[in-house]
Amino acid sequence: MYTIKQNLVAQDIYSIKCPYSMTAEFIVVHNTANDATAENEVAYMIGNKNQVSFHYAVDDQEVVQGLPIDRNAWACGDGANGKGNRKGIQVEICYSKSGGTRFDQAEKNAAHFIATLLRERGWGIEKVKKHQDFSNKYCPHRTLDKGWNGFIQMIKSYLNDIPVVSSSGFIVGEKVRVKESATQYATGQELAWFVKGSIYEVTKVAGDKLLLSDIISWVWIDDVEKVSANTVVATTQSFLVEIICDELNIRQKADFNSKIVGTVKRGEVYTIIQEENGLGKLKSGVGYISLNSKYVKRK
Repeated sequence: MYTIKQNLVAQDIYSIKCPYSMTAEFIVVHNTANDATAENEVAYMIGNKNQVSFHYAVDDQEVVQGLPIDRNAWACGDGANGKGNRKGIQVEICYSKSGGTRFDQAEKNAAHFIATLLRERGWGIEKVKKHQDFSNKYCPHRTLDKGWNGFIQMIKSYLNDIPVVSSSGFIVGEKVRVKESATQYATGQELAWFVKGSIYEVTKVAGDKLLLSDIISWVWIDDVEKVSANTVVATTQSFLVEIICDELNIRQKADFNSKIVGTVKRGEVYTIIQEENGLGKLKSGVGYISLNSKYVKRK
């Protein structure tokens, strides 16, 4: 969905940008009121000597951190001792001047990122504030125009899908490989043959169980291992599959989040020349289809 990186302010200007230590109590949402990227927004903030600062900027591609979250920011307009400035994690949403699709995506990314911050801290949705709550400024202006409650509902929807990290350390969004030794789903059903050795993304975590992308049943954490984001498992032995669902998407790449470039229909038979991450590459080269046994039958 987005990447997260840091470009932290230099310590020698803490006295200007973030002079006080802070134990955060809530999150404050802002709109930048310009069309700069998150990277440029943070670079400008840390590069000048103005008493204006924030912790994170979010655009349609990434989240960039500019201040340590254990230091205060000057963002809420409520003074040196104002609760907004002294107790809030400040999140700026980019592209709010012109709006449009870039802002819409930035807002979605911000909602997901804020949900992650809430979950990490064990906070509820009541911990999400707006700049306007601490001063008379109409901010976050475009988010308010679109409807503050809609933004809150978006955060709630993401919050429901981001459970507490398991005791083993697995988190939503990371890549894992299902071990060859795995035999059953967490429900007790036999594990599908093509799942073993394949790489999936963790979509939910619940105690000692994980829900993986394109797998309907939960798997045990003992049956998976973490892999780097660049790891790919592939086989090159070709085989035939028959489509057993009404319609199945063709993906541009071996990634379930990749662009849909076409469909295949029930009863059609295709040659698969390569397996990657639970998907099969069509011999025609047009793309990849899921090899989930719900959708295809290996011949």
